[in-house]
Amino acid sequence: MRKIVPFLPILLLAQGVGISAADAAAFELREFSATAMGTSYAGAGVNVNDPASLFYNPATLSGVNDWDISVNGAGLLLNSSGNFTGATQAGTPTGGKTNPHEFISDAFLPAIALRYRLNDRWAIGLTATVPFGESTHYPASWTGRYYAQTSVVTDYNFTPMISWQATPELTLAGGMQIDYVHAYLSQAIDFGTIGAGAGIPGAVPGAMDGRAKVKGNDWQTGFVLGALWKPDPAWTLGLSYKSEMRQNLSGHETFQYDTAGIGQTINALTGAFADSRGSARLPLPWRADASARYDVNNQWSLLAGLEYTGWSGFHSLVVRSANPANPASLTVTNWRNAWFGSLGAEYRPDDRWTLRVGTAYDTAAIPKAHLEPRIPGADRYWLSAGVGYKWNEHTEINLAYDHLFAPHSTVRQSLADPVNAAAVRGGLDGVSNTNANLVGLQVTYRE
Repeated sequence: MRKIVPFLPILLLAQGVGISAADAAAFELREFSATAMGTSYAGAGVNVNDPASLFYNPATLSGVNDWDISVNGAGLLLNSSGNFTGATQAGTPTGGKTNPHEFISDAFLPAIALRYRLNDRWAIGLTATVPFGESTHYPASWTGRYYAQTSVVTDYNFTPMISWQATPELTLAGGMQIDYVHAYLSQAIDFGTIGAGAGIPGAVPGAMDGRAKVKGNDWQTGFVLGALWKPDPAWTLGLSYKSEMRQNLSGHETFQYDTAGIGQTINALTGAFADSRGSARLPLPWRADASARYDVNNQWSLLAGLEYTGWSGFHSLVVRSANPANPASLTVTNWRNAWFGSLGAEYRPDDRWTLRVGTAYDTAAIPKAHLEPRIPGADRYWLSAGVGYKWNEHTEINLAYDHLFAPHSTVRQSLADPVNAAAVRGGLDGVSNTNANLVGLQVTYRE
């Protein structure tokens, strides 16, 4: 019997730990304020009248009078399609569904922001949100099943913060991020190809699939800083920074064998497919934001925003298994820093109504050479509109709609790739297309 190449099952899932959402660079989310959504997040970090601006700049604490609270819900309605061809490592067609649709799941994102004034100079606040996340579900039998089936990553963030009115024109603020990440990833294992390569009788490439599943989670902390400067009554300028957090995901890897018994035989010979614990580091990036607002008059305001996100820290993914039959694995990602630029405007026809429009451009963090089904990254174009209504002196309601345009993403995973050869995932070629409709509802109460 020919030698079985040492196989790291969790490697099947390595490239899927950092996975992309259809509505932001990499797997970052920002739909925490319907007010900000209406202008494509232009000026999000300087809107002192919106408690939810804390998500973008803690120095907007300066706008609270007594106390206020904002509750936001955003619906992400995602359209996805693709067309792929695959081949096993043995060179035979993978078979299965080649044109998956709606593999990126719709989502609902809740967010809460609370502000409270201590005195003339000091204020405190708290935000709760989901700043990173993604959910994809491919058919179990699709042709790229050895790369991805199910991917669910959710990040929960809680940030208490405090601000200081240094001068009448300048506010400084900071806070601590408390962050929890949970990930669930799965995909098929081509036991037929592994068994055929090992000379196991009856093994047929692409016809004897098992399944690998990984669950992991971790808690980490970070910090956030912000500044707000109002040099004159017309201009408001803001800067903020969120620190990187390196999540150390730990959990379990489990396996389902094929019905023909090839997987069990391989596991008996090598021990490579026994359930065990596994771990991987997932860096959540730093982000620097700049926002500007110019009040032309009592009715019109012009807004701008610029974000720079430090995804280049995610240059590789090291995955370790507690199973000694599976050595540590290195997957090169080489992600790059991403830009998000936005422009918007507000129009206030009277004291109750506010109308908003905006547009934005979002660059992809994932190089084309590293695209795969879990991470269909591409540059994105935003168009947004929103409306706000003051119900009474205490309550305000905001609605927003965003549409995202994205060109197709090309996936080319070659059979000659040594990672594919080691993992026996085979080759995969194709394109994926995604676009998104985002709807936001925000209710704000203030005293």
